Amino acid sequence: MKKKSLAIIMGALMALSAVGCGSSEKPSETAEAAEVASSAEEAVVEASEEASEASTEEAEYSEVTIDNYNLTTTYSQKPEKVVCLSLNSAEIIAALGEADSVMAIQNGNNTVADLLPEYAEALKDVDIPESINTGMPPTLEAMLELAPDLVAMNGYYFYVPFFGTVEDYQNNNINLYVTEGSYVENCSIENTYNDILNLGKIFGKEAKAQELVDGMKQSFADVESKVKDAEKVDVMAFDSISEDGLYTIAGGVGLEEELLEMAGANNVFADVESDFSTVSIEEIVERNPQYIIIHEYTNAENDAQTKIDALKAMKELSDVDAVKNDNFIVVKMMQVTPGLQNVDFVESVADAIH
Repeated sequence: MKKKSLAIIMGALMALSAVGCGSSEKPSETAEAAEVASSAEEAVVEASEEASEASTEEAEYSEVTIDNYNLTTTYSQKPEKVVCLSLNSAEIIAALGEADSVMAIQNGNNTVADLLPEYAEALKDVDIPESINTGMPPTLEAMLELAPDLVAMNGYYFYVPFFGTVEDYQNNNINLYVTEGSYVENCSIENTYNDILNLGKIFGKEAKAQELVDGMKQSFADVESKVKDAEKVDVMAFDSISEDGLYTIAGGVGLEEELLEMAGANNVFADVESDFSTVSIEEIVERNPQYIIIHEYTNAENDAQTKIDALKAMKELSDVDAVKNDNFIVVKMMQVTPGLQNVDFVESVADAIH
């Protein structure tokens, strides 16, 4: 920001200098020169104000302490070298206006192309290093080589020994922000809000973070208002088919269940006390969902269509309403994990079933 502003100021000063040289211009030339001088002066003022705002923002960063993942972390300055192992976190950081702070991203079940357009654009030039995009969690060595000052991630990575421990990162002066929904019991939309607000504090953008949260709450309220008098529609949220022939579905615990309720949907497996569980084909037939929501993993080619084709190929499911009527709703996997796109999930499902 400072370099850009300085360049503008220098360019404007050069223009002013050129205008001031000599006094033999014709009236029209003099008028034109005066106009150039005026524009140059305005550019100087604008650039000076821009530089001043940037300096003020840096000077106004206040030390902040964040409690997250049973860690208490104090930030004395805004992170400038962030590695995002969570696309949802990358999207939130971009929405806060801090895309320039992101140095590297790991694509997961979805990719940067699946971010909301304005944030995909803001992050389009961020490095996606091969060292942390192997289809597996990155190794501790790969992470240390990047030398970030903050890693935004999901808690699941710590289940993998080669990723390292919290202490490994702390000992190398790397702060961690772990998505709340990846480690709390019974994740809810409140965890999404907390992530946004916490990242807002970390980056000194608390007002913007609150604006994002308020916008999400309003969007949810708008959908709930539209569907409040509508009859609930039976749905099943389908993730995958396991090798032993069981079907992984969303149960009645956690964020997706809450989002389905907002959309005016009735999860036919709401009585399953887990966020994800496996069920038999007979159970699906018995519960007879009217719609099947497909979790799309866009890092796999034709993932959604492959899943739909597999369900339609099962003779046992041919009389299930959703299959018989081709009622499939495709949602990106990142829409059912804590993030800004939780709104898109609720709106998409509500629009499809009502």
